[in-house]
Amino acid sequence: METNKKKSGCGCGLAMLILLVVVVLTSPLILRGIGALLIYADPLKEADSVVALSGDTGDRVAEAARLYQKQYASYLFITYTDEPARDALIRAAVIEGIPADRVIVTEMQVSNTVDEARAIKALAKERAQDSLIIITDPFHTLRTRIIFRNVFRGSGIDVQVRPVGGHWYRSTTWWRTAEGRRYTLEEYLKILLYFFGRY
Repeated sequence: METNKKKSGCGCGLAMLILLVVVVLTSPLILRGIGALLIYADPLKEADSVVALSGDTGDRVAEAARLYQKQYASYLFITYTDEPARDALIRAAVIEGIPADRVIVTEMQVSNTVDEARAIKALAKERAQDSLIIITDPFHTLRTRIIFRNVFRGSGIDVQVRPVGGHWYRSTTWWRTAEGRRYTLEEYLKILLYFFGRY
């Protein structure tokens, strides 16, 4: 009886050790998967306009300008959050080589991604746009795609979502920095809130 207990205890200990080893060996794969799920990129094709979503320090405008220069789009749309941010984005676009008359700002003021999708849809309809390329940070692309596809459903406007190239956020390293961990957790939380109608 005592021998059986010892064998059982030994077996449990061995199972726990094996489980621990498996978790340690696979955790980088799991973490990579968590980061990779947030990053989405539609196949790139020409569109009427490229859209740089608000909320960053200029990387999105720089990526939009790169696509504009490669003739993927004829106009840059930016969303209006406030006057200083709007003016800074227009200046950044002009510095990146987009003529000021090719930069169009939404009339609607926005404070989140849902607002941005609605404002861009209104502007696209007003300007008879058939297709758009939406530029945002890599970790924001999945949520952007979900929201824009939902808002633009039935509009007849083709929407592509593209991440900023050369961005610091990587699915292979996001957990190594406080910033990466924060943005990853925030994105998953915001996606859940959106699905539950709280965002």
